[in-house]
Amino acid sequence: MTEKTVLLVIDIQKGITDERLFAFEEFRKNVGALIAAARKSGMEVVYVRHDDGEGSGFSAGDDAFEIFPEFAPAEGEKIFDKTINSAFHKSTGLLNYLKNRGVRKVIAVGLQTDYCMDATVKSGFENGLEMVVPAYCNSTRGNAYMDAGTTYRFFNEFMWPKRYASCISFGEALKMAEEYKTSEAEDSANREEELHPCGTLQIETDRLILRQFNYSDADSMMRNWVSDDEVQWMYGEPSYKTKEEVRKLLDGYIGGYRSGYYYRWAIIEKESGECIGQIAYFLVDTHNHFGEIEYCIGRKFQGRGYATEATKAVKEFGFDQINFHKVQICVRPSNISSRRVIEKTGVHYDGTLRDYFFRDGAYEDRMYFSVLKSERGADSSQ
Repeated sequence: MTEKTVLLVIDIQKGITDERLFAFEEFRKNVGALIAAARKSGMEVVYVRHDDGEGSGFSAGDDAFEIFPEFAPAEGEKIFDKTINSAFHKSTGLLNYLKNRGVRKVIAVGLQTDYCMDATVKSGFENGLEMVVPAYCNSTRGNAYMDAGTTYRFFNEFMWPKRYASCISFGEALKMAEEYKTSEAEDSANREEELHPCGTLQIETDRLILRQFNYSDADSMMRNWVSDDEVQWMYGEPSYKTKEEVRKLLDGYIGGYRSGYYYRWAIIEKESGECIGQIAYFLVDTHNHFGEIEYCIGRKFQGRGYATEATKAVKEFGFDQINFHKVQICVRPSNISSRRVIEKTGVHYDGTLRDYFFRDGAYEDRMYFSVLKSERGADSSQ
């Protein structure tokens, strides 16, 4: 079976794709051939676009921001947008997407060699991906220190090889794309049991709306839970005291939504409109088809059944929308209130991992509960 590979097309956008690039015509011909070969063989083609920010002329809504028409994505091909150089920054959701798809090798092509290509190649390497860079499939313009040709050669012939990437000839890359195939037996089994990357869709219950986080939630989050030391300690996370800290937290949440395999909901109380906590499948195992739930409710909203209501809804979402075989949830034995919530959600007690956590100078166990898709509707709580 061929190792799962994607062709990653980085920042080949209208505003920077022109004759000012080094070896432009060769770059243009080679990238086009690789995209065509990848599509024909079934290798996934994934696109990245860079956004310089509103008012820059190179941002969402600007013509210059769009992908160069010659290499436009085919229907269904993924596009990830970024605001910094590395395509694998947590704010893009791309790394999460690739890892959940079981991708281990990335053929990287695009612009510009000394900016986003360099940052992406190094970041991919640091995150455990095998990075492959074909010759004359990336390019750049000259800068204040080096002309475009020297810059290209510095990275492709000196900086990346044997450090961060396999820098191969265009012919080798084309052959890799043309001969790419996955096991038919594996593909058939995966189609039957595969998860549906539907992402964090809105869920409504009697008293709650569960939806994606947005930046306008920051004040409500700080009022109700994310700045509360005790609540966050029980949740296993630090508390966030400033808007800047919360915004950075939200960068990760909002970026994660782009992957399709990220499931984290803001819990909104209908009556007040307040963000009173969060709930997530913080662990999604795409190979073994299960997800693990975590949740957190602000102190003044505890004891009202909100956690139970949200957990039941997310559990059913996991089976109905994501196609999980199993949903699981864990808790520290000392967290009595959380154990009571779990016991009301229709799950089995599976067992305890002893001395799993070491916190504040002491060890603590971890209790596991789960329910299978085939057990839905049964009174499985114990």
